[in-house]
Amino acid sequence: DRPFKNPKVKGWAGYNPDKVNGLYPNEMASDYAFLPFGGGQRKCVGDQFAMMEATVTMSMILNKFDFAFATSPEDVGMKTGATIHTMNGLNMYVQRRTVNNEESGKTHVGWWEEQHLKRGFSVSGKPLTTNK
Repeated sequence: DRPFKNPKVKGWAGYNPDKVNGLYPNEMASDYAFLPFGGGQRKCVGDQFAMMEATVTMSMILNKFDFAFATSPEDVGMKTGATIHTMNGLNMYVQRRTVNNEESGKTHVGWWEEQHLKRGFSVSGKPLTTNK
């Protein structure tokens, strides 16, 4: 029995996280509802590399830029076809983060840096050292 089901979707067996055998979901765990790289005998041989490459690329982008919705998140909408995509586009404001070296004496801006400072850590997330 699959723990995550939606009875409104006829014929879908549901999602079973126990069937995920790696970092990303696969077609078996989602009863073939997740098929970005196809499935079965004709499944893309580079799917795991592509997912890892996308993850690394996204982390590099998120490290260098701050993003904010230009409209309400509810206005985005989703639609499916051969791929899953937004109905109205994903309009965002993008601002380059200022990444500075702590030792240079420059100030930092950015969400992660603010979180570290709020918790009493240095901007880089390391515990503050006190000179005694």
